[in-house]
Amino acid sequence: MAPVAHARLPAPTHISDAERAVWLQVVNDQPATAFSATHAPLLELYCRHVVNARVIAEELLAFERSWLADEDGLKRYDRLLAMSEREGRAASSLATRLRITRQAVDHPETVARELRNQPAKQRKPWELPAS
Repeated sequence: MAPVAHARLPAPTHISDAERAVWLQVVNDQPATAFSATHAPLLELYCRHVVNARVIAEELLAFERSWLADEDGLKRYDRLLAMSEREGRAASSLATRLRITRQAVDHPETVARELRNQPAKQRKPWELPAS
């Protein structure tokens, strides 16, 4: 019997091209069954935050350092940094919920094998043996 082919979750039609590129990258990086329609709203938000973070990063890269001598320039730079942090935190939180972080995608068997291969924890001289 042939294996059943699963369709990947398609990107919504209303998202931007940049968001669609992030969507495809994430969806194609996971097994076909990793996402269902219930994941779509969170995945859409994740893509939007990643794109927003990239736009803000471009603004920060283009920011003229000479503008920091000016009070308004310093305020704008501070606002850009705050927005960058906010977008990064939002994207990170959504990535965790979607289970697409490195920690979430490591296979449990691989992680267990690595833990087994670590040397046993040595008792410190001042620690009493468990009774």
